[in-house]
Amino acid sequence: MRAWYTLCSIAVVVSLLLLILPASGGLFTIPQGGTAFIGEQGLDITQTGVASATKIGWFGNSSNVTTDAPVATVTVDNAGNFFIDPAIFSSKTGAWYSLPGKSFAFYVQDPTLSMRVYDDTKNVDVTNSPDYITRGDQASFRIETNLVAMENRSGISKVPMTIYVVTPGGAQLAEVSGHPLTNIGVPTSPFSTGPIWDTGQYSSGTYTVWVICNVNKMNDNYRADGKTQTAQTGNVRIQTGSPVIIPSITPMATIVAGGTPGTSTVATTPSAVSTTVTTSAPPETPLPTTIPVTKSPGPGFIPAFAGTIGAALILERRISR
Repeated sequence: MRAWYTLCSIAVVVSLLLLILPASGGLFTIPQGGTAFIGEQGLDITQTGVASATKIGWFGNSSNVTTDAPVATVTVDNAGNFFIDPAIFSSKTGAWYSLPGKSFAFYVQDPTLSMRVYDDTKNVDVTNSPDYITRGDQASFRIETNLVAMENRSGISKVPMTIYVVTPGGAQLAEVSGHPLTNIGVPTSPFSTGPIWDTGQYSSGTYTVWVICNVNKMNDNYRADGKTQTAQTGNVRIQTGSPVIIPSITPMATIVAGGTPGTSTVATTPSAVSTTVTTSAPPETPLPTTIPVTKSPGPGFIPAFAGTIGAALILERRISR
């Protein structure tokens, strides 16, 4: 009975593998007229008409395939396990043909890959930019690549890639706001993840972001910025608050001692810095360059006033006589 259960378990596992392997194996299988990328290894190119222990040829961009000899040839030892070696194919992209019949087999392309980070709340590209994500805004990752040509392989509708995000403290994030960053399926180019990064959950500072595609070990074999990965210098700042506002300075009048009698000279000195910005304000009345000053009675005012009253009384007495 135990042996029966063991056999049933093995049958279940084999059935599951049969369901899974065709989908994953599709990334290895190049159809006739399909596209293979520099750096990919373990490719099955038998569907292209290429057999093991034969040769394939490249005729360049200006040769006549019908009449000319190939510019370069490569021996295919195992058509079910083929390597697009960068040392051979990096300068020989385009159509390759099976030999000696010169039948078109497949294309070889140099991969291209780029990524930008957008503040979706403001729809601003903030990658390596003076602009920044205001903490609390939603952000997305936008990828452009020719690797979506892999979709011509059987069962493949998306190309898996991994986005890397490193915090200001040096920690690598496996996800942002609950959204995993590994094996993100890229179906089209350009492609956006949508606003998956809620920056309000993260601290302010500079984050480093990049993306890698390592389908069939292509990044391991052909690690090049802009091809199988983006440069690890994609910096994005998350910052709290609004952009810095240039303060305005309002002149303040002060009285300077001295000058012409009856007037005082006005000097202007900076007042306190204003941190409030208004969209409009009433026109200001310009300050006068001089301010008239009315003098108050001084210490000699009382005796002079008394003398005047006394003289008036004496004159009145003389007139009454």
